[in-house]
Amino acid sequence: MHSSIMNNIKLVAKLREQLEKRQLEVEKRPGVYRWWFPKTEAKKLLSKFKSPLQHEGRILQEKSIEGATYIALYFGISSDMSRRIRWHIRGPFKSSTLRRTLRSIIAPEKNDKDAEVLVNKLIDSCYWEWDYTDTPEQAEDKETAELAQKKFSYPLNISKNNTMPFEWIAELKKKRTDNKH
Repeated sequence: MHSSIMNNIKLVAKLREQLEKRQLEVEKRPGVYRWWFPKTEAKKLLSKFKSPLQHEGRILQEKSIEGATYIALYFGISSDMSRRIRWHIRGPFKSSTLRRTLRSIIAPEKNDKDAEVLVNKLIDSCYWEWDYTDTPEQAEDKETAELAQKKFSYPLNISKNNTMPFEWIAELKKKRTDNKH
């Protein structure tokens, strides 16, 4: 069984440009999405953990985009994809699980302003892949199917993440709890 194929993918820096020009191409519809991190940045993030990365033989999913290798670290759902990408791109840390998680890993000691610069720089180098569903329930079903596969792991997911060892999720939660800002 392969990871679900999505119909849309865009460099986050380009989505940020669209958002700033009020020309965001992401629709206000439910759907699923995946975050692709540059391989070097993904490896740096993952190196901050002591817990084992492997679980049930799952691997990190890699994809070649524009001649570079990217790794999928996060899989999510939303009832409004337009709002979700807005939160991920420029929302406050408390509005985005991913932003809060990244901050706790790469900028735990920084003030909000400095942490935001670092997090934005990282996510702007990522690709955001997404697909729409007709209903939020269909998005939940797709998420359940994706996370139930025995092929890929998503190390930055916290909720419903059976793709990673329990110790990993506990360490990720602790990083976030220890670095509440």
